[in-house]
Amino acid sequence: MQQYDLMALRSFMAVVEAGSFKRAAEKLEASTAAVSRRISGLENALGVKLLNRTTRQIDLTDAGKQFYDDLQDIFCSLDEAEERLQQGRETIKGNLRIAAPLSFGTMCFAPVLPGFMKRYPELRIQLQLDDRLTDIVSEGIDIAIRIGAPKDSSLVAVCIASIPRVFCASPDYLEQYGEPAKPADLAAHNCLHYNHISMKEEWSYLKAGKMRKFDVTGSLSTNNGEVLRDAAIEGIGLTLLPTFIVADALRAGSLKTILTAYCPKPFGLYAVRPSRQFTPARMKLFIAYLKEEFEDFCT
Repeated sequence: MQQYDLMALRSFMAVVEAGSFKRAAEKLEASTAAVSRRISGLENALGVKLLNRTTRQIDLTDAGKQFYDDLQDIFCSLDEAEERLQQGRETIKGNLRIAAPLSFGTMCFAPVLPGFMKRYPELRIQLQLDDRLTDIVSEGIDIAIRIGAPKDSSLVAVCIASIPRVFCASPDYLEQYGEPAKPADLAAHNCLHYNHISMKEEWSYLKAGKMRKFDVTGSLSTNNGEVLRDAAIEGIGLTLLPTFIVADALRAGSLKTILTAYCPKPFGLYAVRPSRQFTPARMKLFIAYLKEEFEDFCT
């Protein structure tokens, strides 16, 4: 039998998980041609076809599926063996790929990241900031920081903190259109909607421990809270946003909290990772660090 190396096996797993040679190559920091050669060499060495390649997609053959399932167990054991060798050492090495929402990433996460990097200087961090919902498996993300609980049951989510939200508007808007006294009054207002969590234009609040929901309408809906904050400051409408996005504007007086007797349900801040039996120490340490930094998070 011909020989094949560990990189060929990792390339095969990366292609399966990413769903394409191009994305796998990006994850492995290699060329697409190099990844393709590794897979072809692996198939030749094994004497079996692992992947069905078409112009639109890549599918596992029956043999490929079985081989992939077996490799998952093998690499889990390898990771555990490497982890045991590193136990007791002061340094943690390796790569850690992190994804986070843009606004939260720049305003809240970026300031605390250097502390983690100083604590573990031999770790290599790759940070991706994006307001879209990242596919952490296909994109090779180790941990995604998300606002709101994930709906995908194949992922493991750890709650890091609670993010308060407030109803708010600019003083100029309230002077021109009046201040709502109760949520029902919002039907007569231009409600700027934050759709990062839900596309449905629906707001909610807690009253007597129960969730109350109501529909809203407005001229602007976006997945970026800073855009809504700036529009609200300019008097376009009123909005419901996480406090970390509007805290400075509230302190400066360019926005004012409204409906203070009605408490919007806080968002949960989660660290989300792929569901695997083995979790490397660098991921455990990072999640523990997030809990430590955001334990009293409120703005």
